[in-house]
Amino acid sequence: MLSTLSLHLPPPPLNHTQSPTSQNLTPHHHLLHTFTSPLKQLHAHLIKTNTPLSTLPPTRIAFACALTPSFSYAQKLFQHLDYPDIPTWNSCLKAFAEGDEPIDAMLLFHQLHNLRCFNVIPDSFSLSFVLKACTRLLDFHTGRVLHGYVEKLGFWSNLFMMNMILNLYALCGEIRDARLMFDKMPQRDVVTWNIMMTLLVKRGDIEQAYDLFSGMPDRIVRSWTLMISGFGQCGKPKEAIRVFLEMEEAGVRANEVTVVAVLAACTDLGDLDLGRRVHEYSSQSGFGRNVWICNTLIEKYVKCGCLEDACRVFDAMEERSVVSWSAMISGLAMHGQAEEALRLFSSMIQIGMEPNYVTFVGLLHACSHMGFVDKGREFLARMTADYGIVPKIEH
Repeated sequence: MLSTLSLHLPPPPLNHTQSPTSQNLTPHHHLLHTFTSPLKQLHAHLIKTNTPLSTLPPTRIAFACALTPSFSYAQKLFQHLDYPDIPTWNSCLKAFAEGDEPIDAMLLFHQLHNLRCFNVIPDSFSLSFVLKACTRLLDFHTGRVLHGYVEKLGFWSNLFMMNMILNLYALCGEIRDARLMFDKMPQRDVVTWNIMMTLLVKRGDIEQAYDLFSGMPDRIVRSWTLMISGFGQCGKPKEAIRVFLEMEEAGVRANEVTVVAVLAACTDLGDLDLGRRVHEYSSQSGFGRNVWICNTLIEKYVKCGCLEDACRVFDAMEERSVVSWSAMISGLAMHGQAEEALRLFSSMIQIGMEPNYVTFVGLLHACSHMGFVDKGREFLARMTADYGIVPKIEH
């Protein structure tokens, strides 16, 4: 940002003790080089060139003021020009909030308080940009301050902004503040409910999440998927399948994330029939190229003892990840096809796919099954020497 504001100036002169010639500099020239902040350099340049401050675009002045360490200096300048209006400041806030240093948006917002005497009052857009910066930084404490500011300015009815605050609380894991805010909100939409349920699921409070889910006036596929995956993650695959069947009865079509969650639950339960039905639905819905779904299918078929089905899914994949290869290698080893597992590993290396620790679990299982002690030791050595993988208890 500084590069867009700073003028192309020669290096500052040496001080008087180092360079006697510096005494010959004109006052304007000396002024220009003694200022280090973009705003003061800009002002000094205008003095030197006899250019009225009012001729500068407001956006440039705003950006310069945003970066100056002495905002009181900016206040004095505003007394002599038409200061930038709030849309201009919002442009700065947006740029900072979405840039590499979102904290600059928060600093600028703090400095804007010093301009209240010039009727520069933040609006809902200003607050939303600063909230975005807080969310990126997971700055809960500043978020609470902004929450109070939002209510003070009467924006409590702005559902979009209230959801941003609730989401910040949720991302920071502040369950008490989030729940208190959720319960007090005068209006809620499906986003509000999903934010709160996501927080509860992450905390493992699946029953409370389901209570909220049951009370939702409207549910979208994301709401259903959240509960299905939530039950699965909490070790309750039967409940996950039950919610999925309710979702089907409600006429809500599963998306790719739903399919993965249901397949994972089918794998845990060993429910081959439902897994096949979901596989067929996935193919008909155009999800066949989804690597995540294919990997889950391979794992499901392997655990259900259907190695041929797993091989068909693997062979049909146009794109494979290390998870795909590792799942297939482990599956072959698990079902007594150790030699094929080792051949598949060779193919994996030939195409330049780097193995992970799961890959080596499958390889060592294959070596153990075949009695290849030396080969197993070789893989253990390569795992550390070639790939930097530290052996775990699974190995």
